Amino acid sequence: MLTILMDSVYISGSQPSVALSSELCKTLEIDPLPATYPVAYLPKETELVIYELTHLDDLFRLESWLVEPRNYALVVVVSIALSELLIKAMEAGADDYIVDPNQNIQLADLVLRRAITRKQALVQSVLNTLELEQRNVALGARLELLKQDQKAGRYVQQKILPETPWVYNNQVLTHYICPSLYLSGDVVDYFPVSDDQVMFYLADVSGHGASSAFITILLKVYIRRYAKKALERNSAINPADVLSYINNELLETGLGKHLTIFLGLLDTKNNKLRYCNGAHFPYPVLFDEQDGARYLEGKSMPVGLFSDAAYEEFELLLHPRYHLTLFSDGIFEVINETSLADKEKRLLEIAVQFAGQHDAMVEYFTQLGMHDAPDDVSLLAVSGS
Repeated sequence: MLTILMDSVYISGSQPSVALSSELCKTLEIDPLPATYPVAYLPKETELVIYELTHLDDLFRLESWLVEPRNYALVVVVSIALSELLIKAMEAGADDYIVDPNQNIQLADLVLRRAITRKQALVQSVLNTLELEQRNVALGARLELLKQDQKAGRYVQQKILPETPWVYNNQVLTHYICPSLYLSGDVVDYFPVSDDQVMFYLADVSGHGASSAFITILLKVYIRRYAKKALERNSAINPADVLSYINNELLETGLGKHLTIFLGLLDTKNNKLRYCNGAHFPYPVLFDEQDGARYLEGKSMPVGLFSDAAYEEFELLLHPRYHLTLFSDGIFEVINETSLADKEKRLLEIAVQFAGQHDAMVEYFTQLGMHDAPDDVSLLAVSGS
């Protein structure tokens, strides 16, 4: 048997038929409202409107009840004799209909409850859509703000990079960084620490995005600060000590970031290179006409990961005309070979092929799809002229 439907109203037809509505209204425990009842008086919490059609005029009045948006379901009730009005009522936007409800109260129960359920679902869907649209607008605004922040961060990163190419005591240093996002976790730098010495490095900070980019800026501050203090004390600069200093500084930040780095100290007067490799891979490629091409091996621990990290320093004599090329590990994402061993072999060949031709090497990797690589790609070349 039909149970009471809360928040429902029954609008009588202009020519009410007691036989048509009496049983339904009695069961719902609601009193029929006149056909002229204004829709503006309808309580806001109304979930169901049962609208009786007894004359063509009722169809015209129905339009004011079907104005969207509305939160109630509207079911038209009609006698079998006026069933032709149903098509027009449904075309106008009625949610459902019942023919002679007193003949089958259980069927009327099913129709009314389903109409309410469908309308509630539709209203909730509209609300969800509106909420989603509002969230999308807010998200779009936040993304635009984030994009502007990323652009500003990228501008700062670009401004702190050294001049390229840069010539110092017949040594030529050039670099190129291709970030996978707006901001890069790769960084290069080089600068004189005395009349005859140049410090240079290429570092790759763990992760991506703003936090990694922030560390690249800190790294430059740390290294230049260390070099400045050493000069003020008239102390020798040792690459291994530099990495130890950076390691401690990064651990003290508590940011959970670490990096790999190749740092070299070039003696331009005596053609000597002292360097330290803090877990950086691939190894730099050194090429000269006398000894050919080779990787500069010798690897220590990452920087900023272990408090007891120790760093080993190496020294070698450079040929007057040499080419030293450093890469970040993102370069392996660009080279087409499948195995790591084949990639290393190919990278060695490329370093020899473009030795002293930095722009040509950048163009070559660009053609291979460097700008679409999933990781940052960085190059640093140091040559003796």
